[in-house]
Amino acid sequence: MSNGVCPNGHTSGDPDWCDTCGAPMRASATTATPVPGAGAGAGAGAGAPRLDPPASVVAPVACPHCGSMNAADNLFCESCGYDFTTGQTPEGPAPAPPRGVPTVIEAPPPSEPAGSTWIVVVEVDPAWFALKGELSDQPCPPPSTSTITVAQHVSLIGRSSQSRGIHPEIALDTDTAVSRRHAQLVIDGDQVSVVDLSSTNGTYVLGAADTATDELHPITPGVPAVLRDGDRIQLGAWTRLTIRSA
Repeated sequence: MSNGVCPNGHTSGDPDWCDTCGAPMRASATTATPVPGAGAGAGAGAGAPRLDPPASVVAPVACPHCGSMNAADNLFCESCGYDFTTGQTPEGPAPAPPRGVPTVIEAPPPSEPAGSTWIVVVEVDPAWFALKGELSDQPCPPPSTSTITVAQHVSLIGRSSQSRGIHPEIALDTDTAVSRRHAQLVIDGDQVSVVDLSSTNGTYVLGAADTATDELHPITPGVPAVLRDGDRIQLGAWTRLTIRSA
């Protein structure tokens, strides 16, 4: 079997597909060009044919639709007709790539852990400021309320820091008595709990009907405290987080 040269300059014994890169052998014939000035007395190699130097090698590309390898300058996939210019996918199922041509296998998207969805109501609590206001060098801001929906397995509670790359899902940036990495909410199935991350000023948990007093103790750092619908998390100098089932 005579050898040919693929569009990317590789020599191949396969007349249909390049042995090296898998490109179609559309231009399989090598072109012999005589050596300039060849003739009698030109030396031992005089008159011998010379192969043209191959063009710069351009790696073939895989078709996103069927996985077949195509020359980099193809406008359409030779196997399924996928339009490389517009991204238009041909109708019908993608054909199987030719034998010997590697198939592109896309990794499946990462799965999100299954669990319930919860709503965190973030409030400025003047009553908590009356107990913990000395932790802050700022006066208590006006009462306000906002809500954050959480469904992922772990959500960080704290204050943002661009320089440290800290971006909490529940950001309490205005309350300076809240640590950067203060606590985290953990959703496991239908259960949600809060874990204190050894914060400076502690994390406190109250039931829906409980009242905060000076005798309230913070939860133990690193030990999850299971929450129920309506429970409150008190932290910082004025922050109250109320947990609601979505």
